Amino acid sequence: MILSAVLPALGWALYTGLEERLIQRSQVEENALRLTRLAAGDLVQAVEGARQLLIGLAQLPEVRPGNSAVCSALFANLIKKYPYYANLGAVEENGDLFCSARPVADKINLSDNPYFRQALGTSDFTMSGYRIDEVTGNAVITFGYPVYDAMNTMLAVVFANLDLAWFKQLDVEAQLPSGAALIVIDSSGTILARYPDPEKWVGKKLPEKSISHELRSGLEETTIEVNGLDGIPRLYGIARLSGAAGYNLYVSIGISKKAALAPVNRVFMRNLIGIALVGVLALVATWFGGEMFILRRLDSLVNATKRLASGDLAARIGAPYGQDEISMLACSFDEMADSLEHRTTDLNRAEAKYRTLVEQIPMITYITPLDKTAGTLYISPQIEAIVGFLPEEWLNDPDLWVRQLHPDDSQRVLRGVRGKPETECAIGFRAEYRMLSKDKRVLWFRDEAVVVKNELDQPQFLQGILIDITEQKRAEEELKSSREQLRELAAHIEAIREEERTRIAREIHDELGQALTGLKMDLSWLEKRIAEARRGIALETLQKKIDSMKVLIDATVQSVRKISTELRPGILDDLGLMPAIEWQASEFQSRTGIRCVFSAKVPDDLPLDEKRSSAIFRIFQEILTNIARHANASRVDICLKKTTDHLVLDVKDNGRGFTEAESYNLKSLGILGMRERTLLLGGEFSVEGIPYGGTTVTVRIPLAAVK
Repeated sequence: MILSAVLPALGWALYTGLEERLIQRSQVEENALRLTRLAAGDLVQAVEGARQLLIGLAQLPEVRPGNSAVCSALFANLIKKYPYYANLGAVEENGDLFCSARPVADKINLSDNPYFRQALGTSDFTMSGYRIDEVTGNAVITFGYPVYDAMNTMLAVVFANLDLAWFKQLDVEAQLPSGAALIVIDSSGTILARYPDPEKWVGKKLPEKSISHELRSGLEETTIEVNGLDGIPRLYGIARLSGAAGYNLYVSIGISKKAALAPVNRVFMRNLIGIALVGVLALVATWFGGEMFILRRLDSLVNATKRLASGDLAARIGAPYGQDEISMLACSFDEMADSLEHRTTDLNRAEAKYRTLVEQIPMITYITPLDKTAGTLYISPQIEAIVGFLPEEWLNDPDLWVRQLHPDDSQRVLRGVRGKPETECAIGFRAEYRMLSKDKRVLWFRDEAVVVKNELDQPQFLQGILIDITEQKRAEEELKSSREQLRELAAHIEAIREEERTRIAREIHDELGQALTGLKMDLSWLEKRIAEARRGIALETLQKKIDSMKVLIDATVQSVRKISTELRPGILDDLGLMPAIEWQASEFQSRTGIRCVFSAKVPDDLPLDEKRSSAIFRIFQEILTNIARHANASRVDICLKKTTDHLVLDVKDNGRGFTEAESYNLKSLGILGMRERTLLLGGEFSVEGIPYGGTTVTVRIPLAAVK
């Protein structure tokens, strides 16, 4: 009802306001065009004045090539009467400046200026666009006129440079209203004058989206509404005037639309405010009546509904309840809110118990659609600690699980989750696979999921757990690797033992067997000779044979000692570990030709049990064997030293180098044997190699028996 009374008055106010705005706009446009004509008239007078001045100067006999000093003095006095000119001058036919009202330091040639070339071509009054005066450096427009002699031969071009600062008087004489703007441009679209802010715009091209199109439309006069160079909407009057052949100047004055229409807008706003006040009064009267009987009760119901929707389950309207429709609605709302609060409380308790259980177990719990690749509906917070992704990242990216599957397991796992409803994914899912964490670590998981169905026994979603079995898999791999290494080591030890037996048997057979056979033959020979001696054989021959047998016996004894020493050097038991290592290094150098340098930093009376001495000595022997076989070295540095609670053996060669990867190669059984010997004593074994930079083997054995 209120709107039906107010709308007609509002429509009438809008209509009259629009009519008044159109009338005011027409008046403002006419005023802008009038001011533009006034400014254009001043500019026409300036151009015509320049033309008349140049025609007069061209007739003077002083203005001739060869009269440079006289001409310049004349122009210098003359320019004092015309301060709005930046310079007056004359140019020879070849473009050289020979006369200037302003002092000229260097020779200047103006042959490339358009106004000069046009004056030569047209033999008439010419004008330039925006340019910089070569003598004064001021922004100017130049007027030119040809100079002829009595024979009508062109001798020079006289010119006048109008200083663009003169355009300031257009602003003053036009008496622009507040917020108005004046613009003068040349034929090329360069701004010659712009007030206000001339220093910001003079010499720049007029932007294409401004009044440029209307200025170049070819109309003598026109009006337009457009945003000015400063972005302020204005109503512009535009006028075109002809300066010289081929050159036009454009003058435009714009009046601020806001300032021009301000009086009309004030009247319009006053009418609207009056209508609004009438409508408000009617609305207040209606509101008071409705508030008392309907709105308060409805507001109470609406507020309670909003509180309930926002999560406030305690929201109620409360008694008393009447017999009308609003009271019955309020009673029904309170009953619904009571039921909803009870059900929500029970649900929250159940959810809290479930969430507490899920978030405390050391595994990831998830819920997905029946097609696991379609995204994730829920994932427990453990995903961040184990895999590195926030639960929000996992939920917001449906393809994240598929992308994180290990490439070697991806196809196998996806075949199990993209099957038909009657396949294994419809009854559950179980698999072990690898997955990449956020920081690109490879993790093993056991994924077990079951299908959750509704009351109608229809599959709804998959609910499952991800168990991190990375450590279990690593332990299995390490156990498998250890067993493989033990088998390899046992086979290697057995091979070494058999090789050692073969070598000892060969040594006994080749050396002791031959020596004993020789002794037996010598004894047989000696027996025969003794019998012959009785028959007169010389005793000297017998003595020589006996000496030969002694030599053979000595060699046999040396062989026995050599075999015994190689099995276990007696020097290790008699003198200790340090002399034994030094002796072994000397033997190695004699046998291979590889120089050995030994240094010891241990006390002479270092007490070391037989077990540790034997282990270190055997490890040292194996190191030298590996150097002889693989290092291709020419020098070995050996250092035996004692720390606070360890005995350290460092062996460094200058051979081809040895990498850490080679030291863990299962085929490097010599390295494996040395490492196992060290570990049995609770020590540490390391190999560091640099390609072509040698290898360093370090053995650290704890001195458990030394206090």
